[in-house]
Amino acid sequence: MAPAAATLPSAIDALLRGTLANPFALLGPHRDGEHIILRSFQPGAVSVTVHARRDGAALLELQPLADTGLWEGRLDALPPYRLRIVWPDAVQDCEDPYSFGLLLGELDLHLFAEGRHRELGRCLGAQAMRVDDVAGVRFAVWAPHARRVSVIGDFNGWDGRRHPMRRRLEGGVWELFIPRLAAGTRYQFELLDANGALRRKADPYALQAEPAPGTASLVADLNPFEWTDAGWLVERAQRQAADVPI
Repeated sequence: MAPAAATLPSAIDALLRGTLANPFALLGPHRDGEHIILRSFQPGAVSVTVHARRDGAALLELQPLADTGLWEGRLDALPPYRLRIVWPDAVQDCEDPYSFGLLLGELDLHLFAEGRHRELGRCLGAQAMRVDDVAGVRFAVWAPHARRVSVIGDFNGWDGRRHPMRRRLEGGVWELFIPRLAAGTRYQFELLDANGALRRKADPYALQAEPAPGTASLVADLNPFEWTDAGWLVERAQRQAADVPI
């Protein structure tokens, strides 16, 4: 459900201050009676339009809410969609991270809460995958006492307001699927801790990290490495088989 009218200003204010703990209550699609309200936070954008994911048909042009960086529109029905964001120097097509449902399974969270999950490397961290047939990266991190957690990186200007995560109350885990990110993407987690301090943290489950002095984690490419040294191996075997004294 969309936030009640009386609480909408406070939710927007929390978003702008970087303290919004439940971004899915404000962003993405929300049923409002017979209509659907769609909100997207794109500060600095020139325009934001909604297009059908299947055929690219234009569905709606979102309108800016004052100078908040928040864009909003109302539709009667909303099929799977993507956003076209016009920036001052570029045009970006992407699916809406806040249109996707829960990501981690109940069994994963149950085993994690009991301390019996034996494959946390496939559960937490940055996992390249497809969700609803959309390629992207699922991020998950355990931060049970944090007030807000976001994914930050080059893709959002390292702005913690852009991709706040959903908290799964069952295990203190925060999660978010960001479409169209690729292997090699630099990222960190930005946490607002219980005392209100803002901290940036590398991913403890990252499989790759940038070289020092950089501190960002990297989305790892899990595809098997394709070796191209078959010819050299044949040549080496021939050298080793030759009757040549060492």
